[in-house]
Amino acid sequence: MPSFRFFLLLTCAALLACTGYAALLLSSGSWEEARALDRVFPFYAWHIRPFTLAEYENARAGLALTAALLAAATLALARPPKLQQEIARLKVELLSHGASFRECLRRLAPGQRRLALGLLALLTGTRLYFSLRNPEYDDAVSYEVFVSKGLLAVGGYYPIPNNHVLANTLSWLFYQLYPGFWFCMRLPVLLVSTAGTVWLFGLLLRQSSFRVALLATAGFGWLQLSLYHAGVGRGYWLLTVLAGLVFFSTLALSESPQRPRLAWAGLLGGGILGSYTIPTFALVLASAYSWLGLLFLLSRAGKYLLALLLVGATTVAATLALYAPLLLISGPELFFENGFVASRGFEEFWRGLPAYLWYSEGFLAGQRTVGGLLTLAVLLGLAGLQRLDNQGRLPSNQRTWLRQLAQPALWFVAVPYAVLMVKHVFPPERVLLFKAFFLFILAALVLNWVLDRWPRQRFLPGSMLLLALGYIGYQAWSIERQNQAYRSSNASYRSALAWLAAQPPGPVLIPEPTHNLFFRFYAHSLTPGRRWQFHDAKVDSVRYAYVVAFPNKRGMFQPPISFPPAYRNADVEIFALPRRP
Repeated sequence: MPSFRFFLLLTCAALLACTGYAALLLSSGSWEEARALDRVFPFYAWHIRPFTLAEYENARAGLALTAALLAAATLALARPPKLQQEIARLKVELLSHGASFRECLRRLAPGQRRLALGLLALLTGTRLYFSLRNPEYDDAVSYEVFVSKGLLAVGGYYPIPNNHVLANTLSWLFYQLYPGFWFCMRLPVLLVSTAGTVWLFGLLLRQSSFRVALLATAGFGWLQLSLYHAGVGRGYWLLTVLAGLVFFSTLALSESPQRPRLAWAGLLGGGILGSYTIPTFALVLASAYSWLGLLFLLSRAGKYLLALLLVGATTVAATLALYAPLLLISGPELFFENGFVASRGFEEFWRGLPAYLWYSEGFLAGQRTVGGLLTLAVLLGLAGLQRLDNQGRLPSNQRTWLRQLAQPALWFVAVPYAVLMVKHVFPPERVLLFKAFFLFILAALVLNWVLDRWPRQRFLPGSMLLLALGYIGYQAWSIERQNQAYRSSNASYRSALAWLAAQPPGPVLIPEPTHNLFFRFYAHSLTPGRRWQFHDAKVDSVRYAYVVAFPNKRGMFQPPISFPPAYRNADVEIFALPRRP
């Protein structure tokens, strides 16, 4: 158990990093630039907070002063010889973890290494294909509203819950190197998902066996939701990797950890970074802290429980410090009360819960309608393994995996639903993507037992290969089918902008949010040198040359124009207004 001063040092260092970054973020733009963010997404009658120049400067100065005080406290805490030894041990643990990880991969048999590398290459190639082929959708909005507008917009602007702040910050860094859409939005997540797959595989390999690690990571990697989000510029794969960090830190602390300082640092760092990616990372933290809290309570480990409380409090404080610019500029309204986290009525929630659970588990298992059967099969398999364990008929290695890996993984699968029941919330399935990784760990453990139980059944390898090919093919086909609708609408927006670019320039009225955002996105990415005059609302003093609307009176905006449009396709009508003589 690390000393109490080590935890104080960890707390001060984490708060220093977060308050220092928040001060830097507010210093990246002036008060005028922060106020100008209100015009970036001028829809839905939403506005940033009416903060004054004094408020802005006081917040920036307050964060900077807090960071300076924390820096002094961190240096003072780190000075005594005992703390120097703790820091040295943390460095040794980190180096030891890296060496152990590499050694674990090196110990693979040549055939195992070839199989793992071959599957990784195939998976990475498929991800690259979808990264290039997936139509621009939510990540186009992230690019246009946040990443291309600067660091202050990324870390302080929240007009819609589309801003996965840490993921967009990573994209902003790539944007500084080259502003192309694929390079700054999709290449980062491709790198994160590839590195994350290798890392999760290696950590599972240390906890179980090659077969279990391969089945779990490959099954999760080929899952439709996982495959899609490895090819679009969103934060869900980053959230999954950080959920893995928290999970394996939890596993380490559940045992007698060989590297306790690294495990506590991983729990803290993963919690802060995950929460800064997407606030719903609270579901991961609820799973980790409830598991460890119950374990420490039952074992009467008071010191560990106090350490857990301190690390949890630090996670909350550091996360709030990171979000301080966002709360100052945009306010807490959409951050805490957007449609994705809004509570349902009591009767509505409980009436819709069974269908939500079935379809969510189905989608997270690979097929929305019948995929829940896989979850039920896995749970039945686990119950069977538990019965064998109770009877003393389970091999020793599988008994260890059941207790040290399967039980916490099942906890991480189940607890998020308990939180949603308390909150009366039905979030989209993609928010729960991280849960699928733990489900596939459980499925791999059950399947591994089946293969060990009947090793000489000749039909098993061929059947598994056919099932794997069918699974992969269906997941890829599902993404292609989903993409068709988005690809069609995007082509309509792109064609309409191309037509508009060939016309004489003039002010363009585009009140529909979807049209406005995609016209701006394609104008930004396809015609970077041209100055456009796009207006989201009618200005009486402006004589518009063009008006854009949906055809067939769709949407909220129907222009009072009696003559036919000059341009029309399935998703766009453009009216050319008579020019002033």
